[in-house]
Amino acid sequence: MIRKFIPGTLVLSLVAIAYAQTPAAKPAKPRAAKPAATAPAKTPAAKPEKPETAAPAAETPAKPEKPETATPAVEAPAKPEKPETAAPAAETPAKPQLEPAVIKADSSYALGLRMGSTFSQQFGRFGLGAGDINPENFIKGFMTAVKGDKSEVGDDKLQAAMQALGDLLQAREKEAATANLEAGKKFLEDNGKRKEVTTTKSGLQYEVLAKGGAEKYVAPKEADKDNKQFMVHYKGTLISGKQFDASPEGDPVPMTLQVVEGFKEALTTMPIGAKWKLFLPSNLAYGPERRSADIGPNSVLIFELELVKIQDAPAAPDGGMPFPMPQGAPGGQPRQ
Repeated sequence: MIRKFIPGTLVLSLVAIAYAQTPAAKPAKPRAAKPAATAPAKTPAAKPEKPETAAPAAETPAKPEKPETATPAVEAPAKPEKPETAAPAAETPAKPQLEPAVIKADSSYALGLRMGSTFSQQFGRFGLGAGDINPENFIKGFMTAVKGDKSEVGDDKLQAAMQALGDLLQAREKEAATANLEAGKKFLEDNGKRKEVTTTKSGLQYEVLAKGGAEKYVAPKEADKDNKQFMVHYKGTLISGKQFDASPEGDPVPMTLQVVEGFKEALTTMPIGAKWKLFLPSNLAYGPERRSADIGPNSVLIFELELVKIQDAPAAPDGGMPFPMPQGAPGGQPRQ
């Protein structure tokens, strides 16, 4: 086994070195020789026995140790991050299976609701309301037109009826204008006596609900270059307390100075961040003109107005006004 790893010459050298380093054993005592028959011959001393030294065991050379090279630490591969999967979208609930009869009933109501809203906006501004309509004949005439059938009433008779209705509405509006003017005048007189209310030279009355900061609107030197818009929250009511319009909840809505005079005066007077309660005499609002089914002629209008900020206005689309004008939403609901 040694020769397998070490050359023979090197083996002999190792053995010699091993013997040289081993001490010699003491000589054993000579054994007594038996007397011989003849003259005793001189018996030489026995050669000292070689010490019984065990031949050194040939050390099996250890296999050369491989240099202790530091095994490079193998970095455990990072676990691949799980892709950020979007939360599963909520399952869209299955559409309810409606019976044909239910579909017909509910969709008919929806169409009627939409047509009624449009009718109210178109004819309400002339003072025409639900009390002026015979529901049975209204539906009858509506269905005749939908079916394309011939009218049961002649054109002359229909024309005469519509003319009479117009005269009736005109006379009623005149009465309403007078009544509203008197009621508004009395309201403003009483309201102006309250210590919380300030009345300006124009007749505008306002009550400060929140003071706001020091910054206000600054008019440009050239009026035709006024391109500011006012971001506001507002709610409009009549002196009866009925709400006729309101801005949507959330972000403020933009307005320019192309509004009624009372609104314009407030926007250019109140500080940014202020909230005022405005009382607009009819001459600073819509005057003797009916604006909607709710806003009659010579109506005093009350607004809660909050001025959030003033900023540059974008270009008006197609020459129109880039803002909603308070004028009365159907049913007095906030604008969408």
